[in-house]
Amino acid sequence: MPKKAPVFQEVAGDAASDKADLGEKAYRLLYGEIVRCRILPGDDITEAQMCEKYDLSRSPVRRALALLAHDGLITPIPRLGFHVSDISLVTIRQTFEMRAALEGLAARAAVGRVDVGLLRKLNEEYVSGAKAGRHGMMEIHNRIHREVYAASSNPILEKVLTQLLDQSNRIAYFVPKVGGRAFSSSDINAEEHELLFDAISENDAEKAAALFQAHIRESEEQVVEALMQSRYFSELPIRVERPSG
Repeated sequence: MPKKAPVFQEVAGDAASDKADLGEKAYRLLYGEIVRCRILPGDDITEAQMCEKYDLSRSPVRRALALLAHDGLITPIPRLGFHVSDISLVTIRQTFEMRAALEGLAARAAVGRVDVGLLRKLNEEYVSGAKAGRHGMMEIHNRIHREVYAASSNPILEKVLTQLLDQSNRIAYFVPKVGGRAFSSSDINAEEHELLFDAISENDAEKAAALFQAHIRESEEQVVEALMQSRYFSELPIRVERPSG
């Protein structure tokens, strides 16, 4: 008579899957909080604090913190907790330098593959989305870039660029935290986007790459200019001032 498979194996497997899923959810939550600077650069955090603040159990938070450390967003401090990575003028320059180089590569590869009609539609939403606020504008802007990344048909390039885009978003959210000028509708350059799309439509890979690189460099200068309005600009790394008392 054949033996029945133990029921506990299936149950244990389901439990492990649920635990992994909770860890992933905790990771996405904390990742978003760090990118949007709700957890600030330079903060020191602990597992217990994250559990209490976000009403999460220890196991998912422990998993999430390990993944965030792997991403470089936090650094373990033995026996104390974690330090949230600082944002400095140096890291800003490095982030945009990498984006400029790799977005040019992605744009070149996306020619003939990306849906230009969709990009133009998103660009229209981007302009009209100015009324929806900064967060809504950034989400649409991110999607334009991610469509190009995906069309490169290079998963490694897409993953790295997505991480760099998230770091750029973190910088954009950070600027007003230190007294710099926040991104606004006045920063929208829809015509610049259309020139990028025209180059892709014309199957001009080199022109598309050059325009995307110039676009990223211009974004970098906008960020630095905004930070120069901050009284914290001379500090490296730039930190958020804490209220006394």
